[in-house]
Amino acid sequence: MKLKDIELTVDNHFVAMEYYYLILNRTFLVIKSKGLLIGIQGNGLVSVEGGKDILTREITSNMAIKGDLTNPYSYLKNKYLEKIADLNLPDGSIVEANKTNFLIKLSDIKSAIYNPSKKFGMGPYPHDGRVTIETYDNNKREFIILGNQSGEHIAHLITTK
Repeated sequence: MKLKDIELTVDNHFVAMEYYYLILNRTFLVIKSKGLLIGIQGNGLVSVEGGKDILTREITSNMAIKGDLTNPYSYLKNKYLEKIADLNLPDGSIVEANKTNFLIKLSDIKSAIYNPSKKFGMGPYPHDGRVTIETYDNNKREFIILGNQSGEHIAHLITTK
């Protein structure tokens, strides 16, 4: 099963950001399919535009999201998705291609909890809180639900087998 073979619907995917190492972040297209949550990195570091000097403004401008911020697809960059377009999503080759990508078996998920609180540091980027996924081995991942998506719906989507 390849990315280009999947018809994306409201009931099989979402776009979310995950913070790591405190201030760094990465954006994912997360697909629910064949008993898995398949996470495909869809963007690198994202920043809010700004800064007092010209260099900072230039750097943050290059990392800022442009376009309709309520559209979750605005947060994805084709160059990331094109790298895995011809790979078989469930077989692990996407993780070999990019260690940031992930596969989580739905049967390994203990809970997906929706927290409607806004995530500190998101600036002007609209988001519908966070969904924290916990696996039976006590690993947790917190996803910030970007744009006009329902975190409550996504938590339900993840836990519905």
